[in-house]
Amino acid sequence: MVTRSDFDGLVCAMILKELDILDEIKFVHPKDIQDKIIDITGRDILTNLPYDDRALLVFDHHNSEKLRNKELLNAENYIIDGNAPSAARVVYSYFIKEHKAKLDRISDELMREVDKADSAMYNENEILNPTRWTLLNFIMDARTGLGRFRNFRISNYDLMMKLIDFCLENNNIDDILELPDVKERVDLYFEQQELFKKQLNKIAKANKKVLVLDYRNEDIIYAGNRFLCYSIYPDIEISINVVKGKNNNIAIMIGKSIINRNSAFDIGQCCLSYGGGGHKNAGTCQVSANEADKVLAEIIEKINNN
Repeated sequence: MVTRSDFDGLVCAMILKELDILDEIKFVHPKDIQDKIIDITGRDILTNLPYDDRALLVFDHHNSEKLRNKELLNAENYIIDGNAPSAARVVYSYFIKEHKAKLDRISDELMREVDKADSAMYNENEILNPTRWTLLNFIMDARTGLGRFRNFRISNYDLMMKLIDFCLENNNIDDILELPDVKERVDLYFEQQELFKKQLNKIAKANKKVLVLDYRNEDIIYAGNRFLCYSIYPDIEISINVVKGKNNNIAIMIGKSIINRNSAFDIGQCCLSYGGGGHKNAGTCQVSANEADKVLAEIIEKINNN
């Protein structure tokens, strides 16, 4: 299985494990699949990632991929539903008809929570004071940035593998959060919360509908959940995070506010035009450092003129 290292990826892995079709897991970035730098074989199942014709099955829910791959939508190995709230929901819906008995330990609560997490259906209190499944989602999200600050007792990969088995045996979220390897990440999340807020206020620049968070000149990027800016700036419709990426590239990460939901702008389609992707409410593209300011200005203009 090849997927992203997040809550959605965890639940996808749990489903495949219950079906006894999970051998090993690779966690990758979507762009690595687009650029064909990951070795994919006819035994691999991809979830929440761009289409790769070498794979056995590819599950996705990103609208931009439907636009990118119009000619592939009838491919037998491509299962994509742009209306699904999570990739885990696409995987679950695909297998549940014929394998209901095997998926008995995949609870309705777990599926509701992964749908809520991947579609960011959070209220302001959940953003400011995350608990239970919301907190687990935030600490598992690579965009929170916990991995930059501590050599944890076990790696994120080993934690994911541990959680697959633990969550199948025990769906009690309070017990999951008390696992030592989860708890040390939770503790760090709350340790950095105020530092993250201060940094956000320092770099944030509002431009009509858009809030730009440009981290290119920051020596340290503190860990924190990516939705906090919407509770601090409740009137903005879209945020853009700008960070240094690999190979002298700049990553531009765009997301719609989950507090002010007035925007009709299609972020995935916008990112697709710059070689990236996503869905209507969130997306990412990587551009060269020389072009970053020009691309950023173009994106801001497109959003504000929408």
